[in-house]
Amino acid sequence: MKARAAAAALLAAGLGACGPAPAPPRPHVVVWLVDTLRADRLGCHGYARDTSPRLDALARGGVLFERAHAPANWTQPSVAALLSGRMPGAFDAGFASAAPEGLVMAAEHFAAAGYATAGFTATVATAARFGFAQGHEEYEELDLLLDPDQRTKRAGEVYGADRLVDEARRWLDRRARGAAPDARPFVLYLHSVDPHAPYGGPTAGPSFAGPYDGPIDGSVAGIAQAQREGYVFTEADRRHVSDLYDDDVRFNDAQLGALADELAARGLLQDTLLVVVSDHGEELWERGALGHGHANLHAELTHVPLVLHWPAGLPAGRRVPSLVGTLDLLPTLLELCGLPPAADAEGRSLAALARGAAPADAPALLLDRCKGGAPVSALRTPAWLLHAGGAPGVSGLFDLGADPAARSDVAGAHAAEEGRLRAALAALVARRDAAWAGLGAGREVPADAATVEKLRALGYLGEGR
Repeated sequence: MKARAAAAALLAAGLGACGPAPAPPRPHVVVWLVDTLRADRLGCHGYARDTSPRLDALARGGVLFERAHAPANWTQPSVAALLSGRMPGAFDAGFASAAPEGLVMAAEHFAAAGYATAGFTATVATAARFGFAQGHEEYEELDLLLDPDQRTKRAGEVYGADRLVDEARRWLDRRARGAAPDARPFVLYLHSVDPHAPYGGPTAGPSFAGPYDGPIDGSVAGIAQAQREGYVFTEADRRHVSDLYDDDVRFNDAQLGALADELAARGLLQDTLLVVVSDHGEELWERGALGHGHANLHAELTHVPLVLHWPAGLPAGRRVPSLVGTLDLLPTLLELCGLPPAADAEGRSLAALARGAAPADAPALLLDRCKGGAPVSALRTPAWLLHAGGAPGVSGLFDLGADPAARSDVAGAHAAEEGRLRAALAALVARRDAAWAGLGAGREVPADAATVEKLRALGYLGEGR
């Protein structure tokens, strides 16, 4: 806890050094994180299906980063990076370790600045036991209320994003109660999981799925059994799973809309910085596999939505084509809210880009599986993707200008470029590992039986997810 106290003291000192001039009004911040949401399944990113009308409207009224990439292809390291601005280090594949004690999370920065902080998550992957409640005055793990059978069947009422919206309403009501309502600006973190397997939850309108009489029902147990038995998924099976995934995206979008409507009804939307982002995408057999967390760091798993909507403080209708990372989110939020920068953040602030500055690409983004087993990492630049590790067809050097879908390995024709990128990748990995070790990584969190069963029901403990 000494590292935590020291970090808080540094944050407070930084705030005191800002000078006597009164700060401008600070916005509220709401982060709506959609677990397992790939950017290319959204209308604002060109998808033909009407999966995201409410997110598309928020993007039109705010700032859309067209090429935002997550630094990892599964939840724990990616969310830790997003909330800390630090390149993600390894989390144990069996969910037996937590974020290191020295990792300062977003809520801690905002709490030190006088913000009220609360978080609600629908997945055990971001439970307090793994370090994700740091800095929150209130943090509720809705998914832990479910028994494994409910979670597997997607039957529990706390699983859907509609429950998150309900919890947000209740929390806002509690702030307004009493003789002295809480007048502090607030940060509200809402972690939804509708697009995550199992596929095919409640829908917001008619299903995208057409007639289907195959054996795949979208459940984690059904898919895992099919994989164990060597079942060969047919084109109809794959299309069905893809349709169910789109249903989940649309349901989540409807709940995002309900949240925005609630903020508007309370007179808060104008002065709220509403962030929509994801921790990673989902492979739907683009390179032969289904899911995430396996040895693939291509765009289907790292290209995610990033939308900033703040009517009082940001332009409407701005689309930023720059290559950016979700690692940049915390520095961006701190600057937009007029708070001191995070001294140890490795991401960059995108505030100037959001406000209208000329596009400026990140020189390179480190992507990492961050799991046990054979190392898998990648380096994405504006022009190239170097994928180190993974199966044939996944690994290699890809010219993104000539081959945006990254299908053709051109390492043989660009040996010098490959060598340069491999050296840059190795340097970033070494820098990340040294920084992560300095945070006191390796906190062990033995999983209790109930948590193990919930993780298994989510598909995390098996089948490479």
